[in-house]
Amino acid sequence: MTESFPFHSWMPKPVGVAVLLALFVPLFFSGGTYLSNINEMAGSMGVLTEEFQFLSLCASIGMSMVFPFMVPYLRGRNVKAVYIGGYAVLALLNVVCAVSRNLPLLALCCFLIGFVRVALVLNTTFVIAPYVLGINTLDMFLHDPATASEAYRGEHARTVLMPVLYCYILCIVQFSNFVSAWVAYEFSWEYTYWLVVGMMLAAILLVMLTFCNAPSQGCRLSSSRLPDAVLLVVAMGALCYMLVFGKTLDWFDSRSMRVALAVAAIGGGLYLWLAAHTAERPLLEAGVFGHRYTWYGIGIFVLLMLVNSSTLFVTTYLKLSTCAGNLDSARVSCWAMPGCVAGMALSLVCVRCRVHFRYIYAMGFALMLGANLYMFFHYQTMGDYGHTIPPTLLHYSGMLVLYSVTCAFAMKRLPARYFATWLFLMVAVRNVVVPAIGTSVYANWLQERQRHYATRLAYDYSADRQQAAARFAAVEAGGKRLGRGAVEAAQTASAAVLGPVAKQATLVAMKDITGSTVWICAGGALLCMLLPYHRGERT
Repeated sequence: MTESFPFHSWMPKPVGVAVLLALFVPLFFSGGTYLSNINEMAGSMGVLTEEFQFLSLCASIGMSMVFPFMVPYLRGRNVKAVYIGGYAVLALLNVVCAVSRNLPLLALCCFLIGFVRVALVLNTTFVIAPYVLGINTLDMFLHDPATASEAYRGEHARTVLMPVLYCYILCIVQFSNFVSAWVAYEFSWEYTYWLVVGMMLAAILLVMLTFCNAPSQGCRLSSSRLPDAVLLVVAMGALCYMLVFGKTLDWFDSRSMRVALAVAAIGGGLYLWLAAHTAERPLLEAGVFGHRYTWYGIGIFVLLMLVNSSTLFVTTYLKLSTCAGNLDSARVSCWAMPGCVAGMALSLVCVRCRVHFRYIYAMGFALMLGANLYMFFHYQTMGDYGHTIPPTLLHYSGMLVLYSVTCAFAMKRLPARYFATWLFLMVAVRNVVVPAIGTSVYANWLQERQRHYATRLAYDYSADRQQAAARFAAVEAGGKRLGRGAVEAAQTASAAVLGPVAKQATLVAMKDITGSTVWICAGGALLCMLLPYHRGERT
């Protein structure tokens, strides 16, 4: 195998690195669904916005299900063939998403998009290190290090690599959110899918021109694992359905909620039974839970993604107090990119200075605390666009620090056979379960606080209050002069009088919840400081 593999021998190495980095871009533009366009998509199709939140989680479920199969896939793949086939499949799936209005079909497409996307990300990631550094990164999934110094070198390399990789990926994701919002604003939301299809075809052309052919060893996947995988997917999908639609369908008063609960319980129970009675190597290695740092990593990701759900208040505040649209919200999200770069730089400095993990974690939660504290003091009825920029920078700086370091930290002293299982747990917890729980918690929390404060603020709004009665009479009279009936004019007047109350109640509710989030961040930082670590723990 030549030094320039997988490229042709005439390819300069810097150009090869640029090609590999460019191949990431279309992957993270293809998300199956685009939450920055959620209102346009839901309005065009005449469905609930929760449908698209669920579709987004389906894509995340697909992302997580690659990792149980990653080792045989990476050992047997043909790099060029995987690229061409994968990008072609993603192009086809995006065409279906652009033209279809069938929600079950869209859910399947989103799942497959997530699955294929991560398979291609792994294909690129496991080419970059051998190509640039001459290191066979697959060996760390197959063999345990022979000495303690060799183990530390691998752990230190992962701690350096993860901030850079996550920063690059998150910047692409945030930029894709802006592009999709701009395309929906200037043209139509369907055009985003056609843009992605064009990017996939361009990626195929780039691969065909620059990559050389290589023999394939054949990807041997055990068919005995497929029932376990299907049951796990069904259980996670049912759980996400309950959490996303619970508020809208009034939880277990709805028959579909009860069915989803039964499916999640039966699917999860059958998976556990099969895992306990499988003679061959199981889909997931249960021994990973005996590793202390696995629990540390899961706990930190739970806290991180729970707090991360509070970012919906930034866009809600922007639209409520400045009358901004989706494109303006997407512009604010672009400030996440310098925030991620700052978080990457901070992480690398900490690793370079060999700062203890406890202080890195506390610093990450402190940055997110600062973002929520800033918002707490800036909620107002007449807001300013600039007020949403500092919390975005602070939040994504802290998130990048916690994202990247936790992934590497939980793999310390972890036997190689458990690596794939940990990566599955990380993505399933970080991208599927906790975002669904966090979104549900904050949505229900906001609804309850809105109702509470709306009742309090509207207490004095009665026909006996002179100011309210005068405004009601003026708007009602204006509606009648425009030709509206008495009932319609009265409804318009009621909305005009109580509209400011509802707006104020929402802002006060968000302020209340943001204050509680500040305490959650403070508790997370304190907990990370108090956890017992290994005495010689180093980055």
